[in-house]
Amino acid sequence: MRMKVYKMENDSLYEIEKEVTVRIIQEDMESIYSLMLTEKDPIFSMASIPYYALFVQACQEYMEIVYLPEMEAKRVKDIRNYIKSYGEKFGKTKRKIQDIDDSQDRQFRDMLKFDFMKQMNKHLNLGTYWIDEKHIVGSTQMYADFLEIENLLDPQSTELQLELSYQIGSFVSEVKKGFRNCIYQPVVERKEQSIKIGYYADLNTNVGNQFFLENSSKELNLFFLHLLCNMNFVKYILRKLFVDDNKWVFRVEYIVTYYTYRALQRLKNYCENNGDIKFDFETASDIFIKGEILFQSNLRNCMMHYGLENRNVLSYKYIQKDFFGIIETCFAGVDYQTYINNLRELSDMIILFLEGRFDMTKIKIYPM
Repeated sequence: MRMKVYKMENDSLYEIEKEVTVRIIQEDMESIYSLMLTEKDPIFSMASIPYYALFVQACQEYMEIVYLPEMEAKRVKDIRNYIKSYGEKFGKTKRKIQDIDDSQDRQFRDMLKFDFMKQMNKHLNLGTYWIDEKHIVGSTQMYADFLEIENLLDPQSTELQLELSYQIGSFVSEVKKGFRNCIYQPVVERKEQSIKIGYYADLNTNVGNQFFLENSSKELNLFFLHLLCNMNFVKYILRKLFVDDNKWVFRVEYIVTYYTYRALQRLKNYCENNGDIKFDFETASDIFIKGEILFQSNLRNCMMHYGLENRNVLSYKYIQKDFFGIIETCFAGVDYQTYINNLRELSDMIILFLEGRFDMTKIKIYPM
């Protein structure tokens, strides 16, 4: 998706910031709309909801109007906040992971027909989703978390998810209609028109298995697993669907990588100040060094939120550059392509670190 700048030479910087904000919203909207037209895989649809919710919530905040009905508006805001939830204090994250696992464990245990089977602890309480290169890209506990699914068997839960999807889809469609008469009409270029997440593996988190490392607690294993799912979904799913210069994918990749990096920082801080979890972060030292260089507040704010006005992320000097020169302005002239190459290098380092917490050879995946 190539960015072009028109008639900005005589505008004030504030007017340029407003125009660029609108153009970024348009480009994000077109990318999301493109996915909504082509992607029918149910696992993909669930995994994408946080990034759709981010768009909806950021638009409503920028416009200072809540368009969605009250219940869906609250859910969209909560789901958007899920994106950064693992970057909160690890003690809070640990409790959340425990609560979700306990809830899912009770539900799957209760599905067993005979009482004696419920005591055997052989039920499966975690579903995982994979692609054929054997990369894990999702899990049922993660989806239950951000979708706030309290009871898998409750028909009302399905109705709530359908209504949420309808409201998000309607919002995106209305934004597209609102921009149909604009001079600037971004074109979304795709590499793939659809993708299927074709494999699954069901696990029991309560007993030792060869996939999880035996010397780690259940909460830590699930923490690493959820982070890996988020990172892999961006690398192996979203990036494969669009051409390399799609800026919505870049924004999502930046946000997911940053909050994964932040989650690892929080875990490190927790381990240094608490005795219940021990973890050696020596192999992650390069991740922290590189992340410190790549993530800075001005860019973080404009990646999570719309509204570039008075954010000091645009300049006359770089406005004609790719992505409106935002990278050059924030990083003293470093160009966009160099920055995204560095971001993806960090992303690969994090994925390699997280994959090292599991033995991928010891799990058997099945076609869905």
